[in-house]
Amino acid sequence: MHRSVAFVRSMGVIRLRMMGGRGVGLPRAVRVPGLGARLAAAWLSVAVLCPLVPLASGAQAVDDVRVEDDNGQLDFWLPPRRRPDTELTNAALAHLVIDGTAGWGWLMHRPACALASATASCATTDLEFGQEMYTPAGATQSPTPRVGARPYAGWLYLAGTARVATTSRSDAITIEAGVTGSPSFAAQVQTAWHDLIGYPRALGWSHQIPFQPGVLIAVQRDAEVAHLSIHGVPVLSIIPQAGMSVGNVLTGAHVGAEMHLGYGVSTPWSSSVHGRGRPIELYALAGAREDLIAYQMFLDQGTTNPVMHVAKEPTVFQYDFGIGARFGAFELEYRGITRGREYLTGPPLHPYGTLAVGIRSTW
Repeated sequence: MHRSVAFVRSMGVIRLRMMGGRGVGLPRAVRVPGLGARLAAAWLSVAVLCPLVPLASGAQAVDDVRVEDDNGQLDFWLPPRRRPDTELTNAALAHLVIDGTAGWGWLMHRPACALASATASCATTDLEFGQEMYTPAGATQSPTPRVGARPYAGWLYLAGTARVATTSRSDAITIEAGVTGSPSFAAQVQTAWHDLIGYPRALGWSHQIPFQPGVLIAVQRDAEVAHLSIHGVPVLSIIPQAGMSVGNVLTGAHVGAEMHLGYGVSTPWSSSVHGRGRPIELYALAGAREDLIAYQMFLDQGTTNPVMHVAKEPTVFQYDFGIGARFGAFELEYRGITRGREYLTGPPLHPYGTLAVGIRSTW
């Protein structure tokens, strides 16, 4: 999460993810403090980002500020000792949605959403900063890479997304750039975190994928094909999605669909379309997706000293479920995601959870 071929659009956030693997979860006594620290860090990030919004956007309005954490320890539907702490060890990101084109208006002449009618298409700009880290099974037991195990990898990135949307359709182009290896600081962050929560260190970071700059360009379309309201209250939304990406980080395509069911249901990108959001929204969600993968940096690149590779699977199926809520400007969403086998010698399934909290200042 975790870099898959899909851009997952949830609660206005564009994310790239890759999954795979089972491992040994944290002991029960450790898990609660760790989760509490993650939630505290998420709230702290929101508090820090909000004062910086005017600096990031200039005179343009910021529609959404959000932080997210992705981790196998958030698999609340599984017994604690079955929650994985390998493959995708952790991913964390901070995300801003800015109203307007923020410099890319020459590509597509669309007004800012604050100036458009509720049914017209309008433009927003997403900015995201994040870090991902991947470790193989047995990472806390031996520093030596094992044949058939995925490589250690870190990824520190910055992404920008140009979006044109109506209340029922979203077209997005994303450019993401980052670095692997020591400059990603994955080893340092993971080691410090494990020391903080009393969990054993991963021992093989000296064998991680070496420094390499990475770039990708991705496009995605989401379109609501079914929408149901009862007494004027939206209760159901079904959204197929398709996309593709090209670059030395990820090259491939995906197709899928997602359903939201609840009270005041809106499309996930509707925070950008003024007049669509409702004061209260409560929903459950379910989705499925198939990824077609031609190249994946974090699997196709190998370990160092010694050099070893794994054979990735060309197709990967994913399903997810979750719940979410919005109360005025505040929003919260939890997802449980299960990925199929990512590489030939990898685990058949890898579950992980995502927890996102945010503030939509324009609602």
